[in-house]
Amino acid sequence: MRKTYRPASATIAVAGAGLLGAFLLGDAFVRGGVVQGLLLAPWVLLAVWIIYTLLYAPFIATDENAIVIANPLRVTRVPWPSVTDIRLRWQVTVDTADGRSIAAFGGPSPSRPSRVGRGAWSSVRQEAERMPAAVRELEEIRSAWEEHVPEAPDEAVSVTWNRAVLFPLAVIVLWAALALAFGG
Repeated sequence: MRKTYRPASATIAVAGAGLLGAFLLGDAFVRGGVVQGLLLAPWVLLAVWIIYTLLYAPFIATDENAIVIANPLRVTRVPWPSVTDIRLRWQVTVDTADGRSIAAFGGPSPSRPSRVGRGAWSSVRQEAERMPAAVRELEEIRSAWEEHVPEAPDEAVSVTWNRAVLFPLAVIVLWAALALAFGG
């Protein structure tokens, strides 16, 4: 079973950027007409693409055979037998048998410690009993690693371009070039 780890704030940020972009494009089409909207669209879409690429596109996914680390432009697939350690400091880092360390831009990351108000010592004890989400998710990833190492096929680590990010960029750049050529 495939499980994907991505910060919840990334989903909220991309949804907000998408709604703002849709509002701006709708406004451009209503007030300026179709031609004006088509000339402005690539620039609004480029801004939404940047937010998507930096905040939502990075993720960590696990399945029975490997851990997949998708960073903004590259996707690295590390089979479980090639993993030597999974650690968390500022972000999740996967160490491989061939000596590489792959840092994940998306996925679990440690949160700031909560602030304690006056007279809130009972909430401090309750907070200490709860495990932070990043630590819990890291433990899920580690348990998937430990569970699937013996049964996963031993394959090479593969690194590819993140097509889900680069194809939309190519379309936006082509559209922007056309908008510059026709719109001046």
